Amino acid sequence: MEIVYGQGEYQEGSKHFSGRIVLSEHKLFLKDEQGQDLPQTYIPLEKIEKIKQKANVCEVYVRPAITVRYQAVLKGEKSFIDSLVKELVQRRRLKKQFLRREWIEEIS
Repeated sequence: MEIVYGQGEYQEGSKHFSGRIVLSEHKLFLKDEQGQDLPQTYIPLEKIEKIKQKANVCEVYVRPAITVRYQAVLKGEKSFIDSLVKELVQRRRLKKQFLRREWIEEIS
């Protein structure tokens, strides 16, 4: 099952891609205009440790390995970004930071 969150942009360091923002069962990624997945934009959901939201921007902090960490920025229409953040927070069970639009992984 894939949920599409409209047109958007993905930025990670110097990498920059445009396409449709898609959330599947195990990953968040972009699809190009031909409907092909852009594997350079794959974000595994179980590796997301923090999310920040600013208007129409979603900053996703990912830790794929103990020694590797990166930040991916997704830009899109505000209503779609709101829905995307809400879905990611629910799936990952992230905890909201007090008085901020920021959610972090709870350390157990």
